[in-house]
Amino acid sequence: MRFIGLCVSAMLLSACGSEDGVKVGLSTRVGAARGAQAVAKSAQQQEPATGITLDRVRLSVRELELEYEGDDRDDGRDDDDDDDQLDSRDDDEQRLGPVLIDLSAEDLNGRIVPVGNLRVTPGIFDEIEFDIGKVTVAQAGQDAPLRELAELGASVVIDGHIDGQPFSFVSSVRLEQEREARFEVKEGQEPNITLNIDPTGWFVDGNGQRLDPRDAAARATIENNLRRSIDAFDDDDRDGDEDDDHDDD
Repeated sequence: MRFIGLCVSAMLLSACGSEDGVKVGLSTRVGAARGAQAVAKSAQQQEPATGITLDRVRLSVRELELEYEGDDRDDGRDDDDDDDQLDSRDDDEQRLGPVLIDLSAEDLNGRIVPVGNLRVTPGIFDEIEFDIGKVTVAQAGQDAPLRELAELGASVVIDGHIDGQPFSFVSSVRLEQEREARFEVKEGQEPNITLNIDPTGWFVDGNGQRLDPRDAAARATIENNLRRSIDAFDDDDRDGDEDDDHDDD
């Protein structure tokens, strides 16, 4: 697949739908993407280069969708659609959201953190789509942690320290991605998708110079870095590495 202390809202569990279908686990991991040439880094390992450490990361996930192979329907959305509108097609069985991912300090060390489960009808999937963006207070409903971000008009809140001083980076950045992700979900299996968040490049520019999250002039670059920092992949053994089984046809 080429894609896409945790506080998970109650809305996440309700979004999983009925007990019918196959359970697909959802996990998250914070750290540099793993691979043959990559070395895992935790969020705390930013400090020697940037003087920045992270204490808490919150993300408002408007929607995550698994798309069946051959489903080429246009979802009717446009990148410039109003933020108040969420997709309302009738295939909710393969959808999740809105939900809040709330990662505390102990979750920012590269470990795999279970998020929840989504139930889907068995079949072959070839795409994962996710949309991280702000939600309205009405959409957050009675979910107090998600409602807090909604009241801030925020999709991302990053709390940490820079040179020993606390900061809070609050952004309404929109992160929408579609990833090729061909994999099969069968009865009797419990597949898993890991959402990988790599914060190691959030606060540096293209020349490797530090970006101060308190500086308004650095905001656009930091938000662009955020857009490039999130990926997802099939990770059935939940080891933080992309499974290498989707080409075994």
